[in-house]
Formats: sequence, C-alpha cells, structure tokens
Amino acid sequence: MYPAQIGYYKPQNVGEALEFMEGNDAKILAGGQSLIPMLKLRILKPKYLVDIGELAELSFIKEGEETTIGSTTKHWELASKRISGLEIIQNAASKVGDVQVRNVGTVGGSLSNADPSSDYPAVFTALDATMIIRSRRGLREEKAEDFFKGPFTTSLDPSEILERVKVKALKGYKQVYKKIVRRAGDYALVGLALAIKIDSGMVKDARIAFTGVGDKPYRSREAENEIKDTKLTDSDISKAVEASVKGINPPSDSRGSSNYRKEVMKRLLKNSLEEMRNAS
Repeated sequence: MYPAQIGYYKPQNVGEALEFMEGNDAKILAGGQSLIPMLKLRILKPKYLVDIGELAELSFIKEGEETTIGSTTKHWELASKRISGLEIIQNAASKVGDVQVRNVGTVGGSLSNADPSSDYPAVFTALDATMIIRSRRGLREEKAEDFFKGPFTTSLDPSEILERVKVKALKGYKQVYKKIVRRAGDYALVGLALAIKIDSGMVKDARIAFTGVGDKPYRSREAENEIKDTKLTDSDISKAVEASVKGINPPSDSRGSSNYRKEVMKRLLKNSLEEMRNAS
C-alpha cells in the first residue's frame, strides 16, 4: 500500500522545524524506518512531513558522567561506539533491525515511535534516562519511564520534538541487552535490558526492564528488589525470576502466547543473572 499524498518540508534548523509544526498537521521525519511503514499502512495520515534527518545540531554523542545523545544519531553510530559506563547502548544498537535499518534509522525516531517491541525504550527505561523535549515554548525534561504512554504513544504533543536523551553513566555495572526473535532483524518477541552493580560479592543496585511484554516498556522493580543486597545465590535468582512476571500480562499473538512470553522472560533473566554472577 502507498501512503496518502503528503506535503514535505525540509527546515534548515530546529527552530524552523518547530515554527512549521506549530498549527500544522505534521510529523517529524528523521530516518523514516519507524514512520514510513506507518504511513504506508495509513495508520498515520499527516498533511506534512518535516524532515530533520540532516540537521547536524541533532546528531551527536557527548560523553561524560552524563552522556547526551542527539535524536538524529543513527543506530550504526551508537553500535560503533563504546560509551564508558553505558555499554548496554552499543549492545542494543547493534541488535536493532538489520544493516539497512541501522544505517538510516535514528535513536530519536525509534524512541518517539514507541513500538512496544522495539529495543531502545526498555534500555533507556532501565537506565533511568531523561528525555529532553523542545518546542517553541522552550525545553522540558521527562523520565523515560514516564515518556512512554502506550503502544506507539508518548508524551510528545504535536508541536514538540525529542531533541536529545541524557543518561548518567553506570560505572562498575555489568550490563547487557538480549532479545529473542523468530527471524533475524525482527522486533523482539521478548527483550531484556539488565544492569547490576556487584560490590564485594553483594548486589548493590539492579535495573531490569523488558520489551515485547506489554503496551510499553516494563520495568520490574519487584525483581530488582529481590536481588538487591543479596549475594545472588541460586535462591535469590529464582525469587527474582518469579517476581519478574508478577503484575504483567504479556500479549498473545502469532509470534507467541502470553504464557510463552512469560517463560521467555524468566529464562532470559535467569540466564543473564547467572552469567553476571559467574563473571564477577
């Protein structure tokens, strides 16, 4: 199916983009890997596309105790760069789609699209990332956990752009992003973003978030609490694994039933925690 007829506007800077979006029925176009399929299916039918894909001011990675990533930074750039204390981002970026998608898709496009099975939302939720959102009214900040509202829905209003993402480095944390897919390049059947800090044999902090198991990223604080201040024994891991599926009812579809997804969640978490314990 082809998209409906759409107007096209290419601004020279973010200010021009925001000015055009004010009062117009417009959608932001960056890499197009999330938006174009929605247009083809006519799920979205905006009057205009505002192409910010080549705005250099939105494409950057600035490292530090707090790393900021511009919204038009492409997946391949993140997959090619190890950010100290945030290695999970490189790990996740390398698993997004296929080579073609990673070459043109952007981190901001993926986050703004909020597909409930995509990779970054769970990762940035686990990292307690802060979204920096810009409009003509100025800047506002929102935690990732609050940014995602539901399937393909965020807190962005039509006049706003996700400008950048800010993340504090998790120094000394073991980090991993894993996902189970039916075919290479697929969205996650279930994905797990995991970061834990182990000091003197004890778990000092844990971040556990899943994708593909609900209408938005699911952070399992019950599972996190089960392993904090423990030695991550087999018993501790078992308690966390069982806690990870409490309060969540994953969807059933052609890729897997709700119960199957729960079993995948449990297996992913168990194996990942055992690997981190054995490597410490």
